[in-house]
Amino acid sequence: MSVDERLALDKFEPDEEPFIVVATDVCRTCVTKPCLYVCPSQVYRLDKGELVYNTDGCIELGACGIVCRHLGKGAIRWNYPRGGRGVEYRFG
Repeated sequence: MSVDERLALDKFEPDEEPFIVVATDVCRTCVTKPCLYVCPSQVYRLDKGELVYNTDGCIELGACGIVCRHLGKGAIRWNYPRGGRGVEYRFG
């Protein structure tokens, strides 16, 4: 079974409460924008030079918050979604 097939088995239950909050005004001053490169779900992207994000497909790795603190400007506040929300891994 391929990685894509295994990931397709996962269940996502969106959280209405934001579990990732980004201070986009701080992102404007960040030259490196490491969050664009570490997120396998591509939660973060640039739109006309502005950082935008959508947490719908987030797999809760948390790397974005770590690299933002250590290599970026500390603009990302990341927490796990509330209990029963977020991603439920169904394979392995």
